[in-house]
Amino acid sequence: MALTQRELELIKLGLGREPTGAELALFTAHWSEHCSYKSTRRWLRRLPGEAPWVVRGRGTDAPLVEVERGLYVSFKIESHNHPSAVDPYNGAATGVGGIIRDILTVGAVPVALLVNLHFGPPDHPHARWIMENVVGGISDYGNRVGVPVVGGETWFDEDFTYTPIVLATCVGVVREGEVPPGGVRPGDLIVVAGLGADRSGLGGSAFASKTLEGGEDLGAVQVADPLMGKRLIDAVREARRCVKFIKDLGGGGLATALAELAHWFSLGVELHLDELHIRDASASPEELLIGETQERLVFVVSPEDLGCLASVLEKYEVPYSAPGRFAEGGRIRVFWRGEEVADVPAELADGAPDLGWPMEPAEAPDLPELPEPSLEKAIDAVLSSPNVAKKERIYTRFDFDVGVRTAVKPGEGGAAVIKLYDHGRLGLVVKGDANPRYTYLDPRLGAANAFVKAYRNVAVAGGVPLAAVDSINVGSPQRPRVYWQFVEAVEGLREAAEALGVPIVGGKVSLYNEYADRPVKPTVAVVVLGKIADVSKANKAVWRDGDRIYVWGVARGEVGGSEYLKRVHGLVAGRPPAVDYAAERGIVDAVQSWLGKLSGAADVGLGGMAVALAKMAVNSGVGAEVDVCRAPAEVSRLDLLLFSESNGRFIAAGPEGPGVPIGVAHGEELALRCGGTLLYRRRVEDLARLMSL
Repeated sequence: MALTQRELELIKLGLGREPTGAELALFTAHWSEHCSYKSTRRWLRRLPGEAPWVVRGRGTDAPLVEVERGLYVSFKIESHNHPSAVDPYNGAATGVGGIIRDILTVGAVPVALLVNLHFGPPDHPHARWIMENVVGGISDYGNRVGVPVVGGETWFDEDFTYTPIVLATCVGVVREGEVPPGGVRPGDLIVVAGLGADRSGLGGSAFASKTLEGGEDLGAVQVADPLMGKRLIDAVREARRCVKFIKDLGGGGLATALAELAHWFSLGVELHLDELHIRDASASPEELLIGETQERLVFVVSPEDLGCLASVLEKYEVPYSAPGRFAEGGRIRVFWRGEEVADVPAELADGAPDLGWPMEPAEAPDLPELPEPSLEKAIDAVLSSPNVAKKERIYTRFDFDVGVRTAVKPGEGGAAVIKLYDHGRLGLVVKGDANPRYTYLDPRLGAANAFVKAYRNVAVAGGVPLAAVDSINVGSPQRPRVYWQFVEAVEGLREAAEALGVPIVGGKVSLYNEYADRPVKPTVAVVVLGKIADVSKANKAVWRDGDRIYVWGVARGEVGGSEYLKRVHGLVAGRPPAVDYAAERGIVDAVQSWLGKLSGAADVGLGGMAVALAKMAVNSGVGAEVDVCRAPAEVSRLDLLLFSESNGRFIAAGPEGPGVPIGVAHGEELALRCGGTLLYRRRVEDLARLMSL
């Protein structure tokens, strides 16, 4: 992707001369949207990221959140949309590999992966091809490196038929004294470890910073090597005692790594490309500088500790070289066979100009007067939606039990629960959520909804939310409506984070998600991390025979952007549900007071109360008799009561429970009534078939 004329002029002005070919390559890679965030960073700075438990927030490869004295958790989200559209297997696999390496940079041991996936309709041949290969890439990589895929979400929409949104989140754990300490000085060495450099992934960051037009070069897609990825995971556990700093060598290749390292430490760097270990001897210096060969890390080590690092890398058979060092002067100097091919001020290299674009608000279609449908047919239509369906077809491809940490597995509850061994019964609760229809209709409110839904799922599972990361995926920022969508989404995230007291410690923006001159629905994913004092008390989405069933919160007939509106009436219209942040915070207190006393609990979200009850019945293998008209509601129509996606609600089951009692679990059928009137009845085994993907 060419630099703009204005950017070329800024580069010439900063250098005081014409740039060399290697310098142009460096700026093309690192000044891409993917690496520099030049169109988005001015808005992202508005997001709150600080809290007493946040040890390291945004700005480096991975954050650190203290969950117990001296025990840190790192988690990060990454998008790999463009590569997954062109080569879905490698695009998804390298997305997983890249996010794992981000977590390695703080010395953390990766303990879990989550994936948020957005595809076209599952009955569309091309969308199905993308889905199967994306799932295959995630499965093969995660299973081989031994990091369990414990949760996530899958969404289907026509917008993603040719342009999928593929998001991966990694969670890692590290003790305070195991984090590389920093303190980089002139003379410290730059060690590149992992696969030898080649042309794979060449120009990947620039490729991810433009609109797909068909016929893209597969060479821009990185190629995964999970076996080397596993070696790097093992090597980092021992190498962290030897090194000062670790950096992922991913987007933008060495160009980005050098620019960021030099700028972060206010130092210069000297790199001899001909001393870099390579796999392709025909690669030019420019290609070696910006190539995105996967499974590589940069270690910063003092000269006296190089032997320590070398012994670890050799033990795990990880190839390495030491082609560079830090220096005084604040300049990035790159050499090739004795000749200087680049000499750039670090501040200029890491100083892509801020870009702003015109904005144009978009009006969402109003919600029309809806005819009342046959409730039986409407419930079946919503339960059979691919978005509502249970996703065994996908998550059974993943080894979610490797490491035996997964206390609440995929499909068992609204959030993943992960054990932390050596820390009593302490565990982590993690959930990622997104609803592209909501953010299409109202980007600000839709983004806030993604935040509160992830927050609520963590809370209902028994977690206390601590921090969040986000991923904003939109079309070209040069489109005024798209840029407005992005800015509004940021404001929605800011509002939610501040109101809930949950800092946003990292994130990712992906632009130019378009196909055939049409941007996708703006997709804002939020992953919330929480902790739970005793994983054995975590709530799964189940009930037991004889349990009483309770509902917490009020239904307000909010079906704007709902699954009901789309499946039954064929509409995408109205406003997403309103958000009451005090009510969401109250759910944390309510669930904590009942922790260990319930058989299970489930968030009321997509598809409304009808879906929440059906999922609990299927998960349990036990039916129920439920009087839905006992549920607190500010609406009289039964369809709106059943399918409202109003926030602030959850279902609980047990001998006793929080909220209003609405039924009893028993038998082999789910029966929904309003007083003495039967509205819907299905055998649990029939529900399971209806809700299968």
